[in-house]
Amino acid sequence: MRVNRSLHGLWRHGVRIPLKRLRERARAARVARSDGGVPVAVDRETELAAVPFEGGFPPPLSACTVVAAADYPTRLHPLSVNSTTTEAMHYVDHVAHAPAMMLEHLTNQFWFPALGLLISPEGRVWRHSFLGPFRPDFLSSVKQIVERPTPDGGREPMLYPEQLKRAPRIAEPRLLVANSDKANYGHWLLDIAPLIDLGARARLPMLSWTLRPWQRAAIAALDVPDGLIREIKPEPVFLEHAIVSNRHTGENTQNAHPQTREVFGRMLGNIRKRLGPIETPKRVLVVRGLANSRNILNRAELIEALTPLGFAAIQPDNLSFDEQALTFAQAEFVICEFGAAMTNVIFCQPGTKVIEIIAEGQHDRWSSHFNAMLGHEHVVLFQPQTAEALAAAPRHMKDSPFAYSVDVAAIVAIVTNMTKN
Repeated sequence: MRVNRSLHGLWRHGVRIPLKRLRERARAARVARSDGGVPVAVDRETELAAVPFEGGFPPPLSACTVVAAADYPTRLHPLSVNSTTTEAMHYVDHVAHAPAMMLEHLTNQFWFPALGLLISPEGRVWRHSFLGPFRPDFLSSVKQIVERPTPDGGREPMLYPEQLKRAPRIAEPRLLVANSDKANYGHWLLDIAPLIDLGARARLPMLSWTLRPWQRAAIAALDVPDGLIREIKPEPVFLEHAIVSNRHTGENTQNAHPQTREVFGRMLGNIRKRLGPIETPKRVLVVRGLANSRNILNRAELIEALTPLGFAAIQPDNLSFDEQALTFAQAEFVICEFGAAMTNVIFCQPGTKVIEIIAEGQHDRWSSHFNAMLGHEHVVLFQPQTAEALAAAPRHMKDSPFAYSVDVAAIVAIVTNMTKN
């Protein structure tokens, strides 16, 4: 595995990246010869008129609140081992604020698949159309945007709408239920599935990039009527009426809303009807695939130590979506490595024992809020990392693999302690 990663790194830096940059320069030169470029910037000023939610889409250039905001407390379990870095603040006792679910009706927007960016012909990027804080490199995913030099020696991104004149045009209002054509399992389930649930119950027309099998299974579990979601190819389109939500920013992943439990409760009920009873382990150890970018070096030792305690190791991406849901719904004790698979504990019963293993340096509060919202007995176990290890492999950099060891004896001791109580 380490040899394969080394070869992949050599190929990536020696071949893939240089070819990509060469193509980007050629494309930029071709686009820059076009007329009519406009500067690109995030629209943080436009305020949409506030209207009440009446069961449908708000009028053009207005917004409505569908689900009100909510607050709930988080508690650091006494058996937890918090981080020694500044990320520790996300796990100490505090009050989490889950934002409202909003619907916003925009007009005349280009929608781009790679990051779900909504950009007007005037170059305004809608502030609720990308995950997390905006980064200038987001714009590199749009082939019709190139940078031009400025008199002060800087660079300015420019959109060339003329290059998009052949983009398919969709006239009817549609609720956007995708934040990327390469959907992240956790973000899609927590940010997008509640929007699809709303659309299904209110019979609102929706729009998505081509769906994956696990997404289709989740949608089937929400009883979405046939034809309500229109799928399109992952290519730029022009939307005369785009219904977007603040949920596209990842807010419901970072600060899980209690309403999410209702959505997944309906989903689980339908899965049980569809799949029927299946036998699953009561104690589950969730592991990553060997090719994953985050790996536990002594995972085999961990599995060997936990097997006598009744734990079965599972790799969720080897199960169907329905099987994942029922496995977690019937589990009494879950040990999970940090990552999107943790999303599945939303199917667990409140009070389920959950141990989360995290390597220091993640700086991501989502699981703390998520488990607090669900009412699980959540123990977080940070595995210390040296400053050198953190500097060498930043945790959220693309293609930045890292590996770490876990304290197996400490995990076994905590499992034994939790089992007694």
